[in-house]
Amino acid sequence: MTRELDLIVFGATGFTGRLVADYIRSAAPPGQVRWAVAGRSRDKLEALALGVPSVVGDALDPAAMRALAARTKVVCTTAGPFARYGSELVAACAEAGTHYCDLTGEVQWMRRMIDAHHDRARTTGARIVHTCGFDSIPSDLGTWATQQAFIERFGAPARKVTAVFGEQSGGFSGGTVASALETAREATADPQVAVLLANPYGLDPDPGGPHPDAPDERSIGWEPHLKMFTIPFVMAQVNTRVVRRGHALAGAPWGKDFVYREVMSTPGSARGAAMAVGITGALAALGYAMGRPVLRDMVAKRAPKPGDGPSAEARASGHWTLRLVAQGDRDDVVIFTVSDRADPGYSSTAKMLGESALCLALDPLTSPGGVQTPAVAMAKPLVDRLRRAGLVFAVS
Repeated sequence: MTRELDLIVFGATGFTGRLVADYIRSAAPPGQVRWAVAGRSRDKLEALALGVPSVVGDALDPAAMRALAARTKVVCTTAGPFARYGSELVAACAEAGTHYCDLTGEVQWMRRMIDAHHDRARTTGARIVHTCGFDSIPSDLGTWATQQAFIERFGAPARKVTAVFGEQSGGFSGGTVASALETAREATADPQVAVLLANPYGLDPDPGGPHPDAPDERSIGWEPHLKMFTIPFVMAQVNTRVVRRGHALAGAPWGKDFVYREVMSTPGSARGAAMAVGITGALAALGYAMGRPVLRDMVAKRAPKPGDGPSAEARASGHWTLRLVAQGDRDDVVIFTVSDRADPGYSSTAKMLGESALCLALDPLTSPGGVQTPAVAMAKPLVDRLRRAGLVFAVS
């Protein structure tokens, strides 16, 4: 691919976009990456003072997005909610053969992009890679890495992986909240969207095909290998769909009966039990509110707004841990940990998205074009990059 630029960061004037641009400036090999920032306002772009070119374009202008995609090998975007602002850019990249990554968690929009552009992207070679932030790189790449460790130890893949999100410090970004609100609005207005969101295999190539039973977790449980209580995880309805799509796209290498589930943990103590009850109840109340316009508007007024974010000190004090429990046919078990000493919704997400963009731009990947998941598109090269960037991927 011969292009003027290797990488464009679109939405760079937003809070998370600036973090991603700053990360790429610090992480890109000196003199080896030709990159630029992009957005609607030239003045705001130039005020970033990053020392790279500025590309002006409106996300809702198809011609502007086609011109932008034609200039670069990779577009990395943080401009959401993506159901409102992302479709023209995906279309332009799929048509131009330009690789693309974002941090969306909007399942209904991803389904639309798959249906509209997967086949064209396969033809042009464009890797369209959604969910390259905290949703869903830990889940998707974590499951892939867990299976590699399980195969190395036992000679065959695990038949079941349970992802258990544990200790965590740091809030959800305003952009993530805006995307969740947009998804809830669509589900309320369109029954077909609600049906899609309820389908555990809603992002699969064949959402209605035969699949193992995989209902979303709704109640309190117990993880015997970790000796912890488990509760529903708020982002599982995104992450589980991504992991299952990746497995399907890869040709079901872990078996057609492979089951992936995702939960959050509380300590296996009386205090942990009380936490489990309280959090599960709060999540149920939030789910009820998000499905009712008046209550949802009240949530929106109190939630972080797109462009808002914590201080650098607060971001630096964040952390998160994911434990993946892999089980085989003979009760063989591997416990794998993915973690980072950074705020999940901001600093860690900027790191994951930035490294995804650099991986697409610089690494000799062999994956095909199409609407892929991070693990299908980048797998080991991205795991290696994230390890060098400070994330832990290791058998516990």
